[in-house]
Parts: sequence; structure tokens; C-alpha cells
Amino acid sequence: MSAPRPFTFEERGIRPPPPEAVTVGEADLALVQLRSGGDVELLRYVRGGGIAFPHIMVPESLQLRGSGATDGSAASIFRRDEQQEKDAADAGPALPAVIAYALWLWNANTHIPNHINQLQTRALLLAESWLPAPLAQIVFGQVPGTASAAKASAREAEEAAGQRDMLAKTDGPVSCVAWHPHRSLVAIAHRATDCVLLYDLAGDAWCTSILQSPGMRGITSMAWQPNCGYTLAVGCAIGVCLWSLVPRPAEPSPASAAGGSRAPTLGETRFSPHMAVLAYPPSKDADGFQKTQRPGDDRAGLRRSAASVSALSFSSSGQWLVAGHQTHGHLTVWDVALGTATPLKRSGSSSRSATLQVGFSPDDRYLLSTHANRQLRLWETENWTSRVWSDFGSHVVQFAWSPDSRSVFFAAAGSPDIFALVLYRAPPSLDAEVALVTSFVAHTAAATDGSDDSELIRVGGAIKLLALDPKGQRLVVGFDNDSSSADISLLAVYMVSTDVLFRAGGDSSALMPLGYIRGPNWGKQRQPAEGAPAAPALKTTDRPAKKKRVRVGSPTPSWAGFSPNFEPGALLTVAWANGKISLVPMLFRCGR
Repeated sequence: MSAPRPFTFEERGIRPPPPEAVTVGEADLALVQLRSGGDVELLRYVRGGGIAFPHIMVPESLQLRGSGATDGSAASIFRRDEQQEKDAADAGPALPAVIAYALWLWNANTHIPNHINQLQTRALLLAESWLPAPLAQIVFGQVPGTASAAKASAREAEEAAGQRDMLAKTDGPVSCVAWHPHRSLVAIAHRATDCVLLYDLAGDAWCTSILQSPGMRGITSMAWQPNCGYTLAVGCAIGVCLWSLVPRPAEPSPASAAGGSRAPTLGETRFSPHMAVLAYPPSKDADGFQKTQRPGDDRAGLRRSAASVSALSFSSSGQWLVAGHQTHGHLTVWDVALGTATPLKRSGSSSRSATLQVGFSPDDRYLLSTHANRQLRLWETENWTSRVWSDFGSHVVQFAWSPDSRSVFFAAAGSPDIFALVLYRAPPSLDAEVALVTSFVAHTAAATDGSDDSELIRVGGAIKLLALDPKGQRLVVGFDNDSSSADISLLAVYMVSTDVLFRAGGDSSALMPLGYIRGPNWGKQRQPAEGAPAAPALKTTDRPAKKKRVRVGSPTPSWAGFSPNFEPGALLTVAWANGKISLVPMLFRCGR
């Protein structure tokens, strides 16, 4: 299939908004940019039927219940150790040697096994030194205490560190976001505390329930279970934490007590959360991990089990939950009601083939998975056969199914190209073809501020984020940082026509450029202008003054997705590095 002629933003004369602007929404096939709170464009936008949503503010750090108690217990233990040392110092000279020897005999059940273990370790090291290095790694690679086991652990740690870097999101307090399929409820994973916050969009308020557990560390993905009330699956280092939220009766509000008829919102509803861990194979280190993890430990050094999850996807019926893993390329299909797991072993057993993303098609007839070894694998869910595409320059970073389940848009790391996987026959056929849809050509353009000396802004680069709205009308892409000094805080928006993918010939493209989205700025932290007088230094102490933390440029997007239900069009949700979550409504007619 030949690639159609792409329509670029530069050819259509679409210019980026200035750095001080912020995008409020789309109306009449144009994105509305505001430069200040008193911009008249906002009044025109609202009078024309536009909807303006406030930003959701997510703090960088949280003080949760239990964190203070944990720190307090650690501090009390430290004080108790100091007191014991002080008491020992005040007690005078050490005990006589005879009494010390008697105490050693009394504790022989502890010392003798340690001595035996040391002798066994020496014997293993001696036997290992007699064998050639390759044979020693095969024989002693899994024996604790040997040099071969230490090398294997170091190699596995190096692979895990590289994989963590690949799976890591951009900076910011938000790891990922998940919309409830039928409610105005948003689940937000907080990066620093590894907890899940719930936000009620209808009531514009946070829910009082916070989902947290000592074993839920390293959250990578979340998914609400369809047709099952309030059940949230959270992928993390120990597997899938399946949270069941049971609403409790809310306390009567002052309005209802006074005779009002206002119904309570989700923000006023209290949930009773219950968690179950789904891990395949069952994680033997789950209990040990919780016991050995201490406050202040380095989170980057946490070891991941074979059940650690990197991606999640529920079927539209809610019966099946597919989990991808960080340490291998196999997928796990869970029957949530029965709690049974079926592994799909195709993409490799090492961390080099780790799963990056997984997703069911809207009709549940197909499943798509991407892996770190550059594989794009399409599964049909009737017989669970698959087909692989791997002729990409790098791994696939993002993909998005079209609502008719006939095509998939995706992008590869380090590339400005947008591809489409087109399915030509009905399921369960795997007759499909990969086609290049368009490329975002990086270029420099003047900002849309209306002046003759407009600021020049460079846009474009490798694609990092990609999101398609549920109606299949808008595609949003974000860019990765590179050496071109481009403004990666901008998001590009395309109008979508998937019917073009199935037409023969023609010069039309499935993606037509629409405009740019710019998020909120850093706030009060601004970089001082060149030539501005420096503030006078106040010498209050002899200590060197701390350098003020200055944010340069605009915050970059760390996550982008769409609400599953928004009747006027599409509701884009973007999490930015400064902790703000933007809700950008796109108003358009759904019919074609």
C-alpha cells in the first residue's frame, strides 16, 4: 500500500500559540488560545456554546495517613538504639570472658549454622574456580553465594535498570490516568507516593478515599473494569492490584437537611476499598518485599518479580483482563470473576522483550501488544493465534484502535512517522498491512500573536504520545526531546478519516492537520529577562545562599488520553509535568 501525500502543518499555514498562551478547547474547527484570564476569546468561546473546565491540581508530594506513623516508628527505633548504647556505656567494663563464653555456648544454635554456611560457601567457590567460566555459569548460575550467581544478578539488574528507563514516563507527579467507563470519575496515580487518587469531575472535588497499600509500588498502568461498578486494576511491581470500591451512604449535606433536593456527588461519596493481588506466576517475594522494605529505601532499587506488570487492558465486556510484564514478553489473560490466569507465551522470556503496551480492539475480536524487542503483535481472540511485525527502526511507543476495530494508528520511538495497521478482512483473519500515514515535518514558525515581530518557535520531533478519541475524529500526538531545541510542550491535533485507508489511489490523507494545544505554564517561577537588574543579596548568615529553582520553558505533557463518554465531541485529558491536568473539550459533529 503506497503512502498518500501528507498534509503538513507548515503547508496549511498553522502556526503554534505563543508561550504565554493556554488552549481552552476547540470550536468551529479551530483551537481557542487564551493569553490571559481576561482574554475576550474566552467570552466568545463560551457564548458560542463552548465548555471551559478548570485544571485539576495534583501536588508533587502528599502527606498520607500512616506515613507519619511509619517515620515515627523508625525514629523511635533509632532513639532506642542510642539509649541502649548509652546504657551500655554507663554500665561499666565488659562482662568477664567466662560469662561471655557461656553466653556464646548458650547461643550456639545461631552461631554454628552461620559457621556451616560459611564453610559451604567456601566449598562452592572452590569448586566453581575449577570449572571454565561458561560451564561454571551454567552449573552455579542459580546457586546463592557463588560468583556466577552474583554476575547473573548484576546482569539482570542492569537489564532491569535499562528497562525501567525505557518504561519510565516523563517528569511530573502523575504516572497515569484512567477514566471510569460510565461515570465522571478519574483515577490518578501519584508517582511519589505510589497511591491512587480519585477525582469527581461532576462535583469538581477530590474523593476522600485514597487507594494505597504497602505492596503497591511502581505503578505503571491502570484500567477500570467495564460493567462492574467501581473496580479498578492497578499494574505495579507485584502484579495486578484489583481494587473493589463499595460506595457507602454519604452523610446528609446541609442542603438536604434544609429540605433541598440536591443529590450527593461522587466527591461526597465515601468508598470502602478492598484489594486483591493477581500475580502469575504467584509472587513468592510479595510478603518478603513488604517486610524488608523500609522507609527511605531507594525506590529505583526495588527488585521486580516475574509477575510485575507494565500494561493493562480490559475487554469491553469486563470478563477478561490482559496484563503485560516488565521482565518478559509473555502476556497473562485473567478471568477476573474466577481469578484464573492463562499465559500467552510468544514474545520471549527476557526483559529485552518486555511488554510496553497492550490493548483490546473495541469489538474484543483482536488484541494488540508492543514489546521492547521491536515487535508489534496482533492476536485474534477466537483461537489466540498471532502475527508479528518487527521491521521498525525501534520499538512502538504508542498505539490507538479506531472505533470500528479495522485499523490501528501507532508510532515508533525516535521517529516522526505515524503508521496505521489496516485489517482488510473480518475476524479472525490476520490479513493486515502496515502503511505510513503521515510524517510530522519539524519546522520553525512564527507564533500566532498577531504582531510583525512574532517569536519564532520550532515544533516537531520524534513522536512520544499518541491518543485517538473514542469517536475516531481527533488524533493528538506529543513529541519527544531531541537535539533540535524544539518546543516539546506543544501537542499537535489531526482530524481523522479512517475511510481513506481503505480507498485505492488518490492523494488524500487519513490525517488532516488542525492545530496545536499548549498547556498551563509553571506559574510564578519565571526565568528573569535578559538585562534585568539582579535582586540585592541580603547577608544574613555566612552560609552560601541556595540557588533559586527556575523553570525554563513550558511544562511538557507526561500522559494524554480521552474520556470514554463526551456527547458534544471529545474530551482530551493531558497530565503536565507541573502537576496540572488539563481537560480540553473538542466540539464537533459526530456524523460524517
